[in-house]
Amino acid sequence: MKNYKVTNDYELMLMMAFRYALGRQTYVVPFIVENILANWDVFSDARKSQFKREINEHKEMFGNLGHNMDEAEWNKILNK
Repeated sequence: MKNYKVTNDYELMLMMAFRYALGRQTYVVPFIVENILANWDVFSDARKSQFKREINEHKEMFGNLGHNMDEAEWNKILNK
């Protein structure tokens, strides 16, 4: 995975992709998670917490994070 330089635009794009894919059972979930984790160390603590909070809120609200394979991917972020 190419580690893109996190700029405000790239971070915003990742956040939009994350919100689009969360719970949608789409093939892009692994790609989005991989990109988030590849740049994890450059995100602010607030952004990291936001990713985790939104994953947990979605699971609480809907009871799942998509297919089992999607849930396994989102759990990679929760386990960071």
